[in-house]
Amino acid sequence: MSDKIRLSVDRELIARLRQGDQVASREWFEKYHPQLLKLVLYKISNHQDAEEIVQEVFINCLKHLPVFNEKASILTWMKSVARHEIADYYRKKYAKRAVSTIPLLDSLSSESFDDASVVAKKVGLVLKKMRKDYRELLLLKYVDGKRVQLIAQELRRSFKSVEADLFRARKDFKEIYAEI
Repeated sequence: MSDKIRLSVDRELIARLRQGDQVASREWFEKYHPQLLKLVLYKISNHQDAEEIVQEVFINCLKHLPVFNEKASILTWMKSVARHEIADYYRKKYAKRAVSTIPLLDSLSSESFDDASVVAKKVGLVLKKMRKDYRELLLLKYVDGKRVQLIAQELRRSFKSVEADLFRARKDFKEIYAEI
């Protein structure tokens, strides 16, 4: 199929989707689901997570279909949305890892950590309120998983000064976290 015919078919499908045509929705899903799933599975090995991301892509594209300007093909646009969803997936996963690796949280409160995204937002707020140098030390140590010796080398500081600042940073983190 030539590019002109493909674009014409896509435009017709988009017009039908914008009108709320249920058959068009099914056609759209069946046409693009395999390609999007392949893209997402390339980046995320968990099949269930990949399926959920593809579902989110379709939902988000449907929500934003009225503003789709058709400068690119619908597949190109959907792949772009998929890349954003993949990035969000890893951001959330990274936040969960950060929350679980910061040992400070164990002693902070008895609240439930079932919803990691809520805790991650709270941790993010705490980190924003902290001094920049303390925040960077905590991220290097607990998120990047670097040893104090390596942090000291990277920052061209002594081991003892980094260790002392990490102690102060943890204390600062706990105090700010308690305030929020």
